Amino acid sequence: PRMSRGHSASFAKKFLAKVTDGKSKTFGKSKKKTNPWVSAKVALENQQPISSVTVTPDTKNKPSKTKKYLKGFEIWVGKKAGEKAVKCGGPFAWSKIKKGPVTTPCAAAKSKHRYVTVILPGTRKTLAFGEIEVR
Repeated sequence: PRMSRGHSASFAKKFLAKVTDGKSKTFGKSKKKTNPWVSAKVALENQQPISSVTVTPDTKNKPSKTKKYLKGFEIWVGKKAGEKAVKCGGPFAWSKIKKGPVTTPCAAAKSKHRYVTVILPGTRKTLAFGEIEVR
């Protein structure tokens, strides 16, 4: 993975530490808010652009909770935390999320964006997932 732990402007940095530890049974969870999001700084190896992003639902909670925490999430890349410059994918339907990890190409992200942002649009939402991996 090309992820470095680092930035989350909307809630605790513990979230990011849990979703980059390589274990889908540990998961990050936001507080209930409007449009919760988390951004992670990507280590640009040899200045290569991001080619894909994978988000793994948490495997510890019941499917009904996982659905509530991820249904409709989006993946964006940008040059700073929280920036939505290029959309990589989403909103993702529950039918795709429940099958396991969701991988989306970021072919449009040819420029060297340094941050990947996962956002769950809507009011009074809680964002939670097990892992994020960037390639």
